[in-house]
Amino acid sequence: MTLTNNPEPAALDADVIVIGAGISGSSAAKALHDQGKKVIIVEANDRIGGRTWTEPGDVPGGPIDYGGMFIGETHTQLIELGTSLGLEMTPSGKPGDDTYVVLGDLLRAPDEQLDTGLAFVPEFLASLEALDKLADSVGWNQPWAAPDAAVLDSKTVGTWLTETVESPEARQLHTLIVNAILGAHPDEVSLLYWAYYVSECEGIESLLGTRDGAQWAWWIGGAAQVSWRIADAIGRDNVLLDWPVSRIEQNSSGVTVFSSERSLSARHVIIAMSPLAANQIGFEPPLPPARTQLQAGARMGRYYKLQVRYTTPFWVEQGYSGAIMDTDDYGTFILDGTKPTDSLATLIGFVGGSSYDRWAAHSAEERQSAFIELLVKAFGPEAKAPSYFHETNWTTQEWAKGGPVTYMPPGVLAHFGAALRDSVGRIHFAGTEASFQWSGYMEGGVRAGQKAAAAILENFA
Repeated sequence: MTLTNNPEPAALDADVIVIGAGISGSSAAKALHDQGKKVIIVEANDRIGGRTWTEPGDVPGGPIDYGGMFIGETHTQLIELGTSLGLEMTPSGKPGDDTYVVLGDLLRAPDEQLDTGLAFVPEFLASLEALDKLADSVGWNQPWAAPDAAVLDSKTVGTWLTETVESPEARQLHTLIVNAILGAHPDEVSLLYWAYYVSECEGIESLLGTRDGAQWAWWIGGAAQVSWRIADAIGRDNVLLDWPVSRIEQNSSGVTVFSSERSLSARHVIIAMSPLAANQIGFEPPLPPARTQLQAGARMGRYYKLQVRYTTPFWVEQGYSGAIMDTDDYGTFILDGTKPTDSLATLIGFVGGSSYDRWAAHSAEERQSAFIELLVKAFGPEAKAPSYFHETNWTTQEWAKGGPVTYMPPGVLAHFGAALRDSVGRIHFAGTEASFQWSGYMEGGVRAGQKAAAAILENFA
């Protein structure tokens, strides 16, 4: 990239402009602010939090997270950041048996374990082990450099399932897992990308854990509080909402960031967005071809997050944890989302990928009815009369472009993945996708934000 050798501007608005007031951009801003740098955060939405979206206590039952919410056991940077801001955690796991709905059968799973006497279970467990072995061979540091990267990136996860998994029940479960975690059907996702994702999230068991692993705890009061408290720390006047960035101009001495007719200048800029969302921005001079192709080829998942609240957690009283893996018409992954401070009990459903496509074809009333119908099937007639229901359609969020995370179809990661984390002159990339590990989680957002801030601070040194 060739940069115009302009003289140092007479006056800068900030040392660093951060694009995106989610947890990644906020953590970057805090790291820079703590080192005495002048930071301005610009955010396209009218709220702070990005893909963490908390509605406060005016929601029946207590604060509720419409977006990201899970803290994993090894999410060290997130935990350190949140606790330093005065937040408290609460364990997410609930006692009781999990429930599986597989090809019409309602199956009870004590201690998160399906009965190995069921015909499909041994093959399903073996396929999970095979997935972990494949993930280990790819790794999380440079998956595009793995020995079989090109071959794996030429296949979809769906192709791998067809080649290696015989039982329809096991294939259905894998389909639900990919839909729920990435918001995409296995036929859409590169096998290399899925192996990388499993590796960087510490294995498929961690990703599927309903009491530990990646789903270990929550912040009491909601996840967006991390970004809210950082905004307070750096000064709310330094967080500009309703400020969508349309263009970034870069030269050898700084950057200018534009939102329609408005502009701000700084020495560096951090783009704390997914690659697809960043693709909405124009760049002068243009980004390198690899980064341009990455942003054009990476996709965001299609996702609903459904939340229903009841006066009592009747499923716990029945001996259930509230966790449901539904592979049938609904294609829903459900967890108990009740916090100790809530006055109502909560169940949360995640509907992604091809399941999203089926749900989106129906009206809002039909979707709510179908979700309640599933809960009645699993837990009985007490589920018929919820006190509260909410549906968040992340695919219609203008600036997120989907959820919960980026996925890549074949041909993207092996060819252009190396551009995922690399800076381009004074333009630095954060967002959870830019993290080496825990992409798709708040932890990944924090790590990527802090890494981008550290790179800028080296330039100031």
